[in-house]
Amino acid sequence: MTKQCICQICTCGKHRCPHRPYGVVGKGDQACAVTEYRSEFVPREGAARESFKPDYTLQTNTAPLDDETTHKHDYIKHTMEKPRSFKPEEVYVPRGDFDALTSYNKEYTPKGGEPAKMIKHHAQKIVSAPFEGDPTYKADYRKWEAARTEPIRHDGGYVASADPFKGESTYTTDYLKHQAAMRQAIRPDHAVMQSQEPFDDRTGYRTDYIHHPQQERFQRAREEYMPNKASLDSLTTHKKDFTPKEALPARSMKPDNQGYASNARFEDSTTNKTDFKRWEVQPIQTHKPEEYRPKPGDMDMNTMYNSEFTPKPLAKVNAVKPVERRAIDAKFDGSTTYGGDFRKWPGGRPPAIRAQSGYAPPNMPFEGMSTYKGHYIPHPGGPQPSFKPTGAAYQSSAPFDDATMYRTEYTAKEIEPCPAALLETPRSNFTHHHTEPTGHKFYESQQQAAMAYYQQQQQQQQVTA
Repeated sequence: MTKQCICQICTCGKHRCPHRPYGVVGKGDQACAVTEYRSEFVPREGAARESFKPDYTLQTNTAPLDDETTHKHDYIKHTMEKPRSFKPEEVYVPRGDFDALTSYNKEYTPKGGEPAKMIKHHAQKIVSAPFEGDPTYKADYRKWEAARTEPIRHDGGYVASADPFKGESTYTTDYLKHQAAMRQAIRPDHAVMQSQEPFDDRTGYRTDYIHHPQQERFQRAREEYMPNKASLDSLTTHKKDFTPKEALPARSMKPDNQGYASNARFEDSTTNKTDFKRWEVQPIQTHKPEEYRPKPGDMDMNTMYNSEFTPKPLAKVNAVKPVERRAIDAKFDGSTTYGGDFRKWPGGRPPAIRAQSGYAPPNMPFEGMSTYKGHYIPHPGGPQPSFKPTGAAYQSSAPFDDATMYRTEYTAKEIEPCPAALLETPRSNFTHHHTEPTGHKFYESQQQAAMAYYQQQQQQQQVTA
């Protein structure tokens, strides 16, 4: 059975395998074009990048260093005052003993209890009897004795040529060596171009720029401070409206340090004590499994497999060997069509065609009459008529006859679609067989798949019989 690719199944020439996009339709012996290098590394166009390395040129300046910075120019020094110390208020600590008794400590007292016991599962029972059985692999797949195939060798009937070897190839005879002078180098001269003329530093800036005197900057005159000659009136609105009043000092809101005492009996009845009553709790009853009681009588160990599938006598399968070729005693007839029709003819080098040496003039005198003048007879003729068609359109009153040979003799035929376009569809006659690790898919016809399945079923029936 042959497995075909999409290139071999296609009949229209428009379907190509993605692994062989440039292959010829119908030829599947070409190498796979899909590689990791072609799928991952995509070629891109680009030239060599220029170097970003800066030139090692030192910029020097003869001007004096100006140490005037922005910090020195804008920063103003201010006087520093010592910060005032801040003392926090003293923490008040009440006197007396702290009562740490809470409802949690009073109600929830520690109880005694036994630790939980560990739950252990029963161990799996192991059958001590040996396993008896024959697996499907050993029953169906047996080792057969196979003989070594003989190599197929061809007869080495090589006949050497009788002509002597000249030792000259097409390259030596066609391509002759010509003497030519050595080409001059295109490399430019590395000599520095120097000039004896003085350097012309007259630029457009120096010739066109006119130096104008700079005007002085306008400065506004500062106003002098004129102090007030009148005396300062220190009486403010606060001093004038808010006069001191006589008042008693405010009493302290601090509570007394004496504890609150009461002779009444403490009522300890809470919602928990009144609503939630104490109920009697019984211990949890554990479930005990029933004890195993073996059934009376002996166990029947005979299963359906042992009763139905009994050993059968099987005959040894004959080995499928190729048919041996019988030797023929008749004499080999080596006459072929090529040897009978194409015979070797004696051939030599054709003689060179050389021109005749010397010119033999004719003995007859020259008449002075040429062939053109003797055979050509002039005839009277007028101007040639124009073959240009007239601009009038051709019209006919007869009905148009559209009965062509294509319409009368051609019969419409059903165009069958390409089998490659119907792959992996219900209408396709091919089924997927396997896929290679590289992604190359192979298909086989449904008849071949059905025949392989039928042969496999026949072999299984023979083995079970």
